[in-house]
Amino acid sequence: MTEAADVEVWLTRVDGQERSAARELVLRLVAERTGTPVGRLRLGRAASGRPVVEGVAGVAGVAVSVSRLRGVVAVAAGDGVAGVGVAVEWIRPLAHAALARRWFPAAEAAWIAGQHPDQRSAALLWLWTRKEALAKAVGQGLGGGTGLLRPVGAAPSSWPPGPCSALPIGSEPGSVAWPVTEDLMLAVAAHGAHRTALTVRQSPCGA
Repeated sequence: MTEAADVEVWLTRVDGQERSAARELVLRLVAERTGTPVGRLRLGRAASGRPVVEGVAGVAGVAVSVSRLRGVVAVAAGDGVAGVGVAVEWIRPLAHAALARRWFPAAEAAWIAGQHPDQRSAALLWLWTRKEALAKAVGQGLGGGTGLLRPVGAAPSSWPPGPCSALPIGSEPGSVAWPVTEDLMLAVAAHGAHRTALTVRQSPCGA
């Protein structure tokens, strides 16, 4: 594995057809990064279920990840990493106390409860998306909820957190998450590099 890696995320809002929009977006991202004509690329699946882009001539090790919700798509591609993960969620009111007790370790549930009442749902989504991105990066998924118990590092000292330009990666994968807009929480994770430069572009397709 290389010690330096580069991960790029494209985030766009769509009006339906999220699955096809995600496929188009991730192929365009890989085409731009590798100089491969997009028509030569195909989106497939590894045996683990992880998405893979096939047809990249002369370039190996381009890892990809896709996250889509109704109305929004996020895709990530990374060079020099064993895997990448991206997760996006609409920031919305949730039954945060019940969800935190059910899915998260007690310390994380207590951290959510300690936030301002108006920010507790966002705090839960900050943790949730970070764990989901991390699970995708290591190729294990959330495992019926067991992945939500995976630690994701210290909570931010101030809320809301801002974007991070680099993801420190040690023996365990690292991840970052932040509200990219008032209504969207985005998380990105990379596995297999000690340091990862992160670039996020919103609406690269003019959506």
